[in-house]
Amino acid sequence: MSDVKKDTRDWSVAWKNPFVVGWFVILIVVLSVNFFMVSMAIVTNPGLVIEDFYDKGKNMDKILAERKRMEEMGWQLEIDMPILSEGSAKTVAIKVLDLEGKPFDVDSAVLYYYRPSDRKLDGEQVLSATEGTGNYAADLLLNTKGKWQIVIEIKKGDLTYNMGRAIMVKDPE
Repeated sequence: MSDVKKDTRDWSVAWKNPFVVGWFVILIVVLSVNFFMVSMAIVTNPGLVIEDFYDKGKNMDKILAERKRMEEMGWQLEIDMPILSEGSAKTVAIKVLDLEGKPFDVDSAVLYYYRPSDRKLDGEQVLSATEGTGNYAADLLLNTKGKWQIVIEIKKGDLTYNMGRAIMVKDPE
């Protein structure tokens, strides 16, 4: 029974303990990955930047009042938005309706499109009147796939109505 080998490892020095070394390695890996991700976020920041964010924040009460006024007007937009493909023009059509649901003509209708990741791709497309009262359409061509924001703005006299939504542009078929 004297063949049993006695454990002679010295665990009093922390760096000789494999558990301490393992936790230290895990900590270094986690910190390295976090540092890499933060540096990439700073270097490749494609996000939209609002130059006058403070003024826009101060005008929030005006924005809320405008939204309430638009609800009281009761205008409605029926939007025929096709499934858009990258690099392919499709016709976007809208129908403008009043509070009772009857179509009416407006002075102007404009579709604004925004790319959240690249403001250089933002633009606008004027919608032209088509046959029938309150019908407007335009061909929309977006050359980059992904998420886009659109806002349709219609004006009649000094009244303005806006409607926005998010759309996805898919790969070309």
